[in-house]
Amino acid sequence: MGRKSKSHSEPTTSMTKKKAKAVKEDEKVSGTDIISELPPYIVTDILSRLPFNTVSICRCVCKTWLHLLMDPSFAHLYQTRAPPWIILQPTYKHRNQHFYAVHFDNRNHVRKSSTRIKFATKTHLSMGCNVKLSLLDSCNGLILLGEIYQYRYHNFVKLGQLYVCNPITAEFIIVKPGIKLPSSSVCPCLGFCPKTQEYKVVLLSKQQYGVEVSNSMQTLVYTLGVKGNGLWKSVNVGNDVLGLPRNTTFLNGIIHWVVRSISAPQFIYSFDVEDECFKPVPPPPEFVSLSPKQTAWSKQRICLGMLDGCLTIGNVAKDASYCFHIWVMKDYGVQASWTKTYTMDFMIHKDLLPISQILGLCHNGDILFTNYDRNLVSFNPANSSCKIHKIERLCYVKVLSYIPNFSLLRDIARGEPLFNATMR
Repeated sequence: MGRKSKSHSEPTTSMTKKKAKAVKEDEKVSGTDIISELPPYIVTDILSRLPFNTVSICRCVCKTWLHLLMDPSFAHLYQTRAPPWIILQPTYKHRNQHFYAVHFDNRNHVRKSSTRIKFATKTHLSMGCNVKLSLLDSCNGLILLGEIYQYRYHNFVKLGQLYVCNPITAEFIIVKPGIKLPSSSVCPCLGFCPKTQEYKVVLLSKQQYGVEVSNSMQTLVYTLGVKGNGLWKSVNVGNDVLGLPRNTTFLNGIIHWVVRSISAPQFIYSFDVEDECFKPVPPPPEFVSLSPKQTAWSKQRICLGMLDGCLTIGNVAKDASYCFHIWVMKDYGVQASWTKTYTMDFMIHKDLLPISQILGLCHNGDILFTNYDRNLVSFNPANSSCKIHKIERLCYVKVLSYIPNFSLLRDIARGEPLFNATMR
């Protein structure tokens, strides 16, 4: 009886194990089938809603996802849905080769992504290991880098070589103006033309007061890719652009900045990336009626930015030095559309003034900006409260608005010599 029992139980146990194994395999197959049976456009829609550092990980899941994520249409879709980000770089020597992407969630605290990029200058840029690249500008997901040097307590950019990089794909190209330019009169910027889908490096030059236009320096423009033919184009500055920008704001294919010179008839100027020409932007009507003395005072305290896709300026009221007013141009180019949308009372937060740059809106409606002490600050219009944001052992940083871009630089700048930076 004992032998029969043993011989009968062995096949039963074996059958049970086989069934359990088959069930597990069916579960795996069925799980895989659910994902693989989804139409590609649904998978793309789901992936386009993820944080960009998560999307980078998703590239390694399978070949199907890799092909979907490498498609140019995904990069375009992701940019239209991406939440507002900023890109920042520590300015102290030991860490200024690193770039951080930061965004704000609805709980109103800073969350730093795990993406960190380090440029190995000696290996990948064919330069000395002591060369440090600084963040100069950001436009539509690409960043402009260059070497900074100090002269008489002022920072200037060495214009011999500039670098255009996509920090997500870690690709970059080197741009050389080819002629010697005085750094004190030039501001390097990066622009994008939505119509032609072209990126351009723009070396903005200031017109010296009292100098004939024909004898003045010219702004230089370089178009990335084969359409630019590797050549720089010269653009006349004009006799009314009398200053270089401290910060620029890119919107609608146009680079904007504030001219603080007392001699300039206007104070908001722009450079159209497509037409490659300079244009003044009409200020809010309230500024037109100011006396020359009041206009000069206001110019020194105006900052530029973008809120909810609209050009924005802010300044400290002369009659109430602790109130900061923000105007929004709701219909671009129409002077009458300027609206005073926000008034910030800094009576309790005097140390946060002056404001140097308006970066954008957080998810919860807070206004994000920086002041001259390089603090990252958000203002809540609902309760008029401010919050200074500390970012995990980082201080003294350069901060710019940023939009994640998954487009390959080899496609954007087709025909340009391409290099790769190290990413970790």
